[in-house]
Amino acid sequence: MGDSNMEGLTAIFKSWSVHTVAAVGFLYVYLKVFRRVTHKSGRRPPGPPSLPLIGHLHHLVSGFPHHTLAKIAGKYGPIMWLELGAVSVVVVSSSDIAREILKTQDHIFASRPSTVIGDFVFDKGQDLVFSPWSDHARLLRKVCITQLLSPQRINSFKDLRRELLMETMSTAFEEGHANRYISFVDMMNELFMSITTRMLFRRGAGAIKTHNQDFIKTMIEISSSGLFFIEDLIPLLKPLDLSGNLKKLKMAAEKHYDIMESIIDNRLKEKTNSKSCNEEDFLDVLLAMSDFPRDQIKYLLLDIIIAGTETTSETVVWAMTELLRHPNIMERLQSELDAVIGKERLVEEADLQKLEYLQAVVKETLRLHPVGVLGIPHFSREATKVAGYDIPANTRVVVNLYAIGRDPKVWENPLKFDPSRFLNSSINVKGQHYEVLPFGSGRRRCPGMNLALVSLPYNLAQLVHACSISLPEGLTHLDVDVEEKFQMTVGRQNPLNVLITRRLPLDVYRKVGMNVIGQ
Repeated sequence: MGDSNMEGLTAIFKSWSVHTVAAVGFLYVYLKVFRRVTHKSGRRPPGPPSLPLIGHLHHLVSGFPHHTLAKIAGKYGPIMWLELGAVSVVVVSSSDIAREILKTQDHIFASRPSTVIGDFVFDKGQDLVFSPWSDHARLLRKVCITQLLSPQRINSFKDLRRELLMETMSTAFEEGHANRYISFVDMMNELFMSITTRMLFRRGAGAIKTHNQDFIKTMIEISSSGLFFIEDLIPLLKPLDLSGNLKKLKMAAEKHYDIMESIIDNRLKEKTNSKSCNEEDFLDVLLAMSDFPRDQIKYLLLDIIIAGTETTSETVVWAMTELLRHPNIMERLQSELDAVIGKERLVEEADLQKLEYLQAVVKETLRLHPVGVLGIPHFSREATKVAGYDIPANTRVVVNLYAIGRDPKVWENPLKFDPSRFLNSSINVKGQHYEVLPFGSGRRRCPGMNLALVSLPYNLAQLVHACSISLPEGLTHLDVDVEEKFQMTVGRQNPLNVLITRRLPLDVYRKVGMNVIGQ
């Protein structure tokens, strides 16, 4: 749960003293009857003892859910049964059982449960990410993979990605030349928000700038809400909205869609001739599909912003965090870049496949710091057996990607950041190897995976090769922490302030049009 929802859950527990005994009794009876009706007896997976009324919810009141669930799995095993309020949840913490869920029985577990985010933001799951598995979801996925995120379309934005990164580095060099430290987290968030919104509305970027502050504010409000709400687990509390989070979420979504309506209206008023693939943005593509409803366009574009902005920026931040914590790994990566690229030009996307250690650094970051630690819950469409246990229909399944990536039965020294483990290894992060699943697998694998696997190594390579990045005076690599913040993604809790200066000869930057101050 996000921080605000943790506080909401605690507040609910504390406020019970002011509720009538009758209300609590009714809720207790409701939950008991609900469970009895929906789940017949069977051999369920093991789990810790539960409490009346709330089941195992008390385990999630403090700490982060992915940590807590990994700890419980250490005692009860890689597949667990939890009663969280009115909801039964199966938690998977091993690669073998993840393979069973996401591959062998993917046809059963590919659906999604009803959630607050899906209902309040996406009109009961009318988007792709939170929608139940259906013909509608298949169509949206096909549109994403074949139209919006195809290799050709991804390549068409190559110059845009380069241009925006050059602008970001130029700004960083100006600050560095003045000996001013900048927030690496903020820098990456702004960069990837710009990249994503320009891919969506490239020709209409001015419309975004007009509403820029409101647009960014609504995105922060939606993403900071987290993925898990107490109302998801105790639906009876939805009308009460005791924390006020549901109202805030709904208002943020409505404001965001108002901005999107304005952008779409402006686009439809434009008189433009047909454009090539290199000139089209995502909005152009969707508007050209006559059978694609306007609301559906808004939902799908918001999906892409949520799934493609913080996930990528936070991963680059985690990679830089680990490189600053491990100067020997930073030096080895710089040595590879200098050997393959040299110091007379900047990295190009075409270079990425030649950079084996860079790819290993990216994979190791995704293993140790998967920003979507628990993924989006899966939902069983029918009763089945997994690992010999009975899983009823309509059961939520959470795959703990954090626990799988740190499983000591699979990984040697799992808590150590060691990219060399991926050198000469056949393991990739594309969903075929269940030891590391940053993009999920099966029917619900992230459709933006191929874009991420270009953006992540390209931006990281450029920053490490073209920039000298140092910590504030008086700090060493031992002072860089890995404390987490749990919201819609898991990012750094604390700031990462750095000094960024140029690393290559001045003319290298000027040849690509960067306005870099000489030293």
